[in-house]
Amino acid sequence: MSRLWHGGQGLKVWAWLVLIAVFLGGIGAVFGLRLRAIAITAQEVRTLRATETLLQTEIEEMRREVKRAEDAKVIEQKAREILHWAYPDEELVILIRRR
Repeated sequence: MSRLWHGGQGLKVWAWLVLIAVFLGGIGAVFGLRLRAIAITAQEVRTLRATETLLQTEIEEMRREVKRAEDAKVIEQKAREILHWAYPDEELVILIRRR
């Protein structure tokens, strides 16, 4: 009796190859997902750093404005603009425009 399949040796080899391929695919998937997570996190860090830079600029601008506010001329200008204050000897005229 002649058999075409010799004792299942070819099946064992293929089974081991499939098992190794699945194992390597699993390890590759784990590392691939980890690399993807690292890339997403790096993008978030870049976005947060850009936001931090904008906020630092805004903070510095506000600090300069606070230092400027210590000047009497600036205080007088803001009182005239925002509060519509005037000196007692001045006449204040407010124009209301109709649209």
